[in-house]
Amino acid sequence: MKREMKIVQYDENWTNQFNEIKAKLLLIFGDLATDIQHFGSTSIKGMSAKPIIDVMVIVSNIKEVDALNEKMIEAGYVPKGENGVDGRRYFQMLSDDGINHMQHIHCYEKENQQVADELMFRDFLRIDKDAFDAYLAIKIEASQKYRYLPSEYTEYKTDCINKIMKRAKLCYMNGYQ
Repeated sequence: MKREMKIVQYDENWTNQFNEIKAKLLLIFGDLATDIQHFGSTSIKGMSAKPIIDVMVIVSNIKEVDALNEKMIEAGYVPKGENGVDGRRYFQMLSDDGINHMQHIHCYEKENQQVADELMFRDFLRIDKDAFDAYLAIKIEASQKYRYLPSEYTEYKTDCINKIMKRAKLCYMNGYQ
């Protein structure tokens, strides 16, 4: 069995799932977490998505996250270290098949530029219909072309994401909110 890049219709329950995850993470991270945000496609009302809840835990000190690996394992998460993104600590929760993903936990220090970029992307998709439609279309196309190829699926979306981010940055720099 291979990991599947399957896009499903938006599910109102994704917000409830995030709230449950957030409550669990608050117990694990305690005061180290300065904020916990739902981001990624499941956080955008109406957006079809892979049914994976992406959670951003913003922390005061990224190095202290490593000391929580055992607690995260006990909670069902697989620690992946930076996993290709400098300054991040990343955890996955897998489904019962041990292959497909259910949750991704991304930890960043509050000053990390990735925090602002990820939240700006999310917020822009929530308010800009053209960006929403373009991103939805590329996600569906990518999932059809690269159904069992996660890296290729992600790479296929890159140009679209970069174009949307350019527009988002221009809009926010000009006071668009």
